[in-house]
Amino acid sequence: MKNNFWVGAALGVVFPLLAHLATIFTTIQTSLFIQKPIALYVIAATINLISVRFLYRNEKEATGNGVVLATFLAMIVLIVFMREMVFSYS
Repeated sequence: MKNNFWVGAALGVVFPLLAHLATIFTTIQTSLFIQKPIALYVIAATINLISVRFLYRNEKEATGNGVVLATFLAMIVLIVFMREMVFSYS
C-alpha cells in the first residue's frame, strides 16, 4: 500500500460510511443496541483508530494521518447532525 494521505482519507471513510448505511437501511442498530443510538459509529471509529496504530507501526504516517482526519471529520458530522441522539441522557 502506498504511503499517501488521500489513500488514508479514503480508507478512513469506509467504516463510518458502512456504519451509517447499516444504521439507515437495516435494523441492526435498533435490535442490538437499543439504548445506545451511536454504537455503530463508535465501533467504526474504534476500527479506524486500531488501523491507525498499525499504519503508524508500519511507517505509513501519511496514510495514518488521512485515516485520523477522516475519522475526526466523521465524528464531527455525527455530533452536528445527530446531536439530539448523542446528547440525550434519558
